Amino acid sequence: MNVIGRMNALDCVGEDDVMSLRIICTLARNHKYNIEELDKYGNTALLKACYLGKFECARVLLDFGANIYAINYFGQNALTLATYAGHLQLVIELLRRRPYQDFNLSSLTPAVCVAAMRQHKALEDYFMRLDPMGTPALRTVHGLGINNLRHMVKLKLKTKQSKPIFINIIK
Repeated sequence: MNVIGRMNALDCVGEDDVMSLRIICTLARNHKYNIEELDKYGNTALLKACYLGKFECARVLLDFGANIYAINYFGQNALTLATYAGHLQLVIELLRRRPYQDFNLSSLTPAVCVAAMRQHKALEDYFMRLDPMGTPALRTVHGLGINNLRHMVKLKLKTKQSKPIFINIIK
């Protein structure tokens, strides 16, 4: 699918095809392509790049003016999706272009909560250093804080480990 005429920015991100993505972004300036096209989940190419942890694709899209304020149908923004991927370098790049607190205001689940659920301790610590006063008070749309989420993950891991293993001895 390397024929530019048939590809879109979402396809390029999915294939990690940075060269074709640059071409499409250049053509988008002439309104021949739409880099803000949505997939079935409401993800733009930038959101998809963040979710997949495709740093170079995300940087190209940002350099060409992709909407850093985009939110998908699940209330996730670029920062929460990059956090989900556990990609610190991408998180730092996004935060060079938009404030941490602003990202948190636009997401149903703040990035630090995603880091806690995914057990990305380095990202959790990074967000705490960014805003030591505000970050501990952040809650998901359901009212769950960082400690609640850590506890839930521990319980889930504990129940996963304590399930008995059955061996099929009947032939």
